[in-house]
Amino acid sequence: MLELYGKGVSDGIAIGKLAFYSNSSDNVPKYSVTDTTAELKRYKNAVKAAKRHLMSLYEEACKHLSKSESVIFQTHIMILEDSKFVETVESLILTKHLNAEFAVKDTAMKIAEIFRSMDDEYLQQRYTDIIDAANTVQEILRPKQKPLSGDAEPVIVAASELLPSETISLKQRNLLGFVTTKGSRNSHTAILARTLGLPLVTQIKGSLSRYDGMEAIIDGQSGRVVISPDHNTVAHYRAKQKHYEQQQQYLRDQIGLPSVTKDGQAITLSSSIDTLDGVEAAKNSDAVGVGLFKTDYLFAKRAKPPTEQEQVAVYETLLRTFENQRIVIQLANLGSEKSIPYLDIPEEKNPAIGYKGIRVLLDNKELFMTQLRALFRASVNGNLAILLPMVNNIEEIDYVKRTIEEVKLALRAKRQKYSPNIALGTMIETPAAALIADEICRISDFVMIGTNALTQYTLAMDRENQKLEYFYEPYHKGVLRLIRYVCRMAHTYHKPVAVGGELASDTHMTKSFLAFEADELVVVPSKLLDVKAAVRAVDAADKEAFLQRLG
Repeated sequence: MLELYGKGVSDGIAIGKLAFYSNSSDNVPKYSVTDTTAELKRYKNAVKAAKRHLMSLYEEACKHLSKSESVIFQTHIMILEDSKFVETVESLILTKHLNAEFAVKDTAMKIAEIFRSMDDEYLQQRYTDIIDAANTVQEILRPKQKPLSGDAEPVIVAASELLPSETISLKQRNLLGFVTTKGSRNSHTAILARTLGLPLVTQIKGSLSRYDGMEAIIDGQSGRVVISPDHNTVAHYRAKQKHYEQQQQYLRDQIGLPSVTKDGQAITLSSSIDTLDGVEAAKNSDAVGVGLFKTDYLFAKRAKPPTEQEQVAVYETLLRTFENQRIVIQLANLGSEKSIPYLDIPEEKNPAIGYKGIRVLLDNKELFMTQLRALFRASVNGNLAILLPMVNNIEEIDYVKRTIEEVKLALRAKRQKYSPNIALGTMIETPAAALIADEICRISDFVMIGTNALTQYTLAMDRENQKLEYFYEPYHKGVLRLIRYVCRMAHTYHKPVAVGGELASDTHMTKSFLAFEADELVVVPSKLLDVKAAVRAVDAADKEAFLQRLG
């Protein structure tokens, strides 16, 4: 029996044979061609065939997934149609006399590396989209036999890396789960695995090909992989698998039930999403609207800022999707760690306490007003609320309010409609903001506590620093007392208070926030039913006991 450890990115337990999936796209030949016209025609024909294949994958994905999750294959078509991509490939064929499959691979790798080197994890994952789209063309140019296609026995698929097209192409009836050496929680393959309800373990060290055909167990929660497990280990994991399936059914039974404690305290559970990719997961999570939609990704890693119309399109899509449910959109929280080349943001040794958030927006008024105009124009499509990031004093809020009045005046002058009922909220992320919560609550329509930043700034520790992992204490009394104080001030001024960040999705903290009488928890979609179950299990004694311990 051999134990391997990686990173679990899709929950569940699979027990069965490993089947190694080999993709030979890394071994694309490179050679010179003499008839470049014929080679260019071969490339164009392959692209046409690839686009037809990608559309068939989209249609297949729609049978098992939502349209928003299946749209990745339409995105791959757009990549193949991108003018820069096409021009580069054609140039390599015509001027460098390179064969089409190598020209496609070389172009894709160079563009993809730009994305992989980015700091933003969401944008990093676009690397796989580009490689996947290129692989589709390469496989048509040099077809190969796909493994597993005729295998009727359910298997755990092992691979160095699985791309979205490969994940959906493998027959669902053959799959128990996945284990790979490469990948991350935010990759499209991980999203597909979670949507299909299949466990996935990534970042296993070493080659997996040596275990082809062997019995194995994968635990998508702990990241443990057991090769050739003994009888006792199999028995242990079968019991664990049964318990997991029972727990999943219990969580599914929570759908539609009210988020109310045993003693009758109600709390709103909304969803937190970072991009439009998360919309379908939020809709399917039983959430009440979107408690936080971050707009940073619209501004990062591009040569110029998004236009007003580009932003309007995104905000309208979000608002229309959720109809009249409340959508809280946070203004761009920009800083040096996000690399915004069109803004004068110098590199900083510690960007977490540097030039970011509302400070950047107030210094770049046209960028700020453009986002506000887009939000107000889109507001007629639903129930919009706006959230200010990284506020430290009430003067910043007052400035924003004056700017909003300028925006509204300009829109009226152009006879452009907007909702008159847009709430303006403040994100409380620093100890300074928490300690003046009384002043902030007095002039804000609502407040949200950003627990990630508040914990980091209160403890004076970078939560990404592995050397501080032992010392980093998210349940620190100092952090909890600040959160309690903000909740008290919000209630004093009769303003709603929401709790966001990782602690909001942590079921160990649910009774704490209920004890503080928070009005709303902003939860990642995958954890919403867990949090709802935790809410429904709390009674008055649980809350009282916690408050006594906190002091």
